[in-house]
Amino acid sequence: MTIKRRAALAASLGLGTMPALGQSFPTRPIRIIVPSAPGGSLDILARLVARHLGERLGWQVPVENRSGGGGNIGFDAAAKSHPDGYTILIASEPLTVNPSLFPNLPFDPLRDLQPLTMIATLSQVLVVKPALPARSFAEFIALAKSGRPTMNIGSAGTASPGHMAVAQLAHAGVPLTHVPYRGGGPAVQDVVAGNIEGGIMTLPAALPFIREGQARALAVTSAERSPFAPDVPTMAEVVPGVVVDSWQAFLLPAGVPADIAGRLHTEITAVIALPAVQQFLREQAFVAVGGTPEALGAVLRAEVLKWRRVVQETGLRLN
Repeated sequence: MTIKRRAALAASLGLGTMPALGQSFPTRPIRIIVPSAPGGSLDILARLVARHLGERLGWQVPVENRSGGGGNIGFDAAAKSHPDGYTILIASEPLTVNPSLFPNLPFDPLRDLQPLTMIATLSQVLVVKPALPARSFAEFIALAKSGRPTMNIGSAGTASPGHMAVAQLAHAGVPLTHVPYRGGGPAVQDVVAGNIEGGIMTLPAALPFIREGQARALAVTSAERSPFAPDVPTMAEVVPGVVVDSWQAFLLPAGVPADIAGRLHTEITAVIALPAVQQFLREQAFVAVGGTPEALGAVLRAEVLKWRRVVQETGLRLN
């Protein structure tokens, strides 16, 4: 029911002075579903926004990590939640990659979820364990092509941006073995521990380990160098065409009333604009974006088409 129809109905019932649903919302805690394990960039952002959003709304905003299935467990849980505004999904590229990789998905990201706002863009970064004898991305490629050692490269999971970068590198003739994790946090921890040769995850997830010298950054997957790591080259500088630009956004189950969705958009936009949040995002290598649901919807539609083409070109298949 539209806001205009709701107002007309209220007037016909003599309820014209009743507040709109969005004004009285919320009346209980709101949860944010994170489709990955704690420690990755999605988790970092969700907890940051949850804390400030809870302060603005006067209710707790718990974060619920629902990892597994390349993000599909969390995506499906959000898509099947009651469309009342009390469930928010934070998502990234796997939401738009998975339709091209997983047959018979129980949800359609463009039909069963409605865009709320883009939060931030960020770079994915290839990090390797300090003991690996590769000081540059070119040396890393040469080492991978030599066959010794086998290059086990971790990522935040199946269909994650890191997975897609590995697939593009493999298509370009760089032999790598993809190792999916339940989030970027666990992946980078295994790189630091020396259990795998390297990993591709978000720069925010890897940055603390890079700064401490526990992992070495060799390349970013974005089309341009990151302003937060300007000395780290892009993969495309060495292997043309290997590009994964990353984004992170909030969505709702499809069908949330417009006034409630509008209230959430207003409050989250205000949170993103807070000076303390802006400073934190910069320190953690996020580029704050914001924007309208319509703008995010256009991004999602374009991403679904782009990744369908990449999957077809690389011949990527799930193991």
